[in-house]
Amino acid sequence: MTEAATARWAPTTMDLAAVAALGDELLDWRYKGMPPDRPPVRLGELGAQGWDALGGDLPLPVMLLSEPALQANVDAMAAYCREHGALLAPHGKTTMAPQLFARQIAAGCWAMTAATPSQLRVYRRFGVQRVLYANQLLEPSAVRWLAAELARDPAFELVCLVDSVEAVRALEGLRVAVLVEMGHADGRTGCRTVERAVDVARAVTAAGLELLGVECFEGTIRRETLDGTLSAIDELLARCDATLGELRGLIDGEAIVSAGGSAYFDRVLARFGRRGDVVCVLRSGCYVTQDGGFYEELSPLAGRAPGERRLRNALEVWGRVQSRPQPDFAVVGFGKRDVPLDLGLPLPRRVRRADGAVAEFAAEVVALSDQHAHVRVDPAAELAVGDLLGAEISHPCGAFERWKLVFVVNDERRVTGGVLTFL
Repeated sequence: MTEAATARWAPTTMDLAAVAALGDELLDWRYKGMPPDRPPVRLGELGAQGWDALGGDLPLPVMLLSEPALQANVDAMAAYCREHGALLAPHGKTTMAPQLFARQIAAGCWAMTAATPSQLRVYRRFGVQRVLYANQLLEPSAVRWLAAELARDPAFELVCLVDSVEAVRALEGLRVAVLVEMGHADGRTGCRTVERAVDVARAVTAAGLELLGVECFEGTIRRETLDGTLSAIDELLARCDATLGELRGLIDGEAIVSAGGSAYFDRVLARFGRRGDVVCVLRSGCYVTQDGGFYEELSPLAGRAPGERRLRNALEVWGRVQSRPQPDFAVVGFGKRDVPLDLGLPLPRRVRRADGAVAEFAAEVVALSDQHAHVRVDPAAELAVGDLLGAEISHPCGAFERWKLVFVVNDERRVTGGVLTFL
């Protein structure tokens, strides 16, 4: 392998000093979840406070991120990609947390994926050196900023998507590499036919841009049954493969095929993993924390088979039982402002009672108000006003966007640190 090829496939890096500098951030009344009866503390000092997240040190509701589960997930996905001969460019929009980007990159990520100019600016503020921009880059102000950023830092690599001649023209003169995006009917961006993709690829090379391969996103495909969804995903991947065959003469060296969100990346690897003619780049993002709902049901790493790698739910939200006005109904203090609801309501799993004991608990959130969860419970269940109810969530992206500060805890739910988000 040539020196240039070795550099092309090497993991990305980021500015760890900039990440470490976040430790100086003063956590005060501006951050939801900080204790109102304690003086402000710096982020880097959070773990030294000895706070018991559920023992009265933090006001509820609060979102907690399990340190052991988080690190286990980062390690598991990195190992899975190595085993299947794939590179990983995780979508950072899931967390928009540079501290978590650093963990992912330390595990060997080839790039970080972004989808908006604002996300790209955050990545560059923390020195991410290779970014896969999984969108059409058309905003004039963003293109001007990008041109200056590429000129300022010759080591910065950007891979963009295009699905039209107009998108190609917006990139002319920039030092960027390009993937032709394939789409599906009524989906998002992306060429709908192989013929359109070939025309766009020819425009890429005519514009003097480097063509790397093809890209798609299968996660927006929905059919009435899972089998129908998987069949439609396989059809999209087959069109990507056919397009790649048509573009061979336009690509210098190994071609990239990038696909694979957090639910169906095994389908991508079934077609493109460990193929000598392509380099497969997955963009899964939610794996870093997984969840207890949507992705737990669909993820290839949900431990369904004996000995299979398993991602762990690393997020939970806790609220206090504020009322039990009916035998079969309780009102708990977390709501739409605290938890995601776009891919399912929170999933109550645990209760902490006045004596401090945490036990498994079965209930159902049937609705959310802005600040309250409407919870259906067994009339015979032991659940008193003042007890704490812990819920897993469905869809990590929607969870992180509701919290500027996420408390990191150990298995005893003692605060060991915190993660800042930039959403």
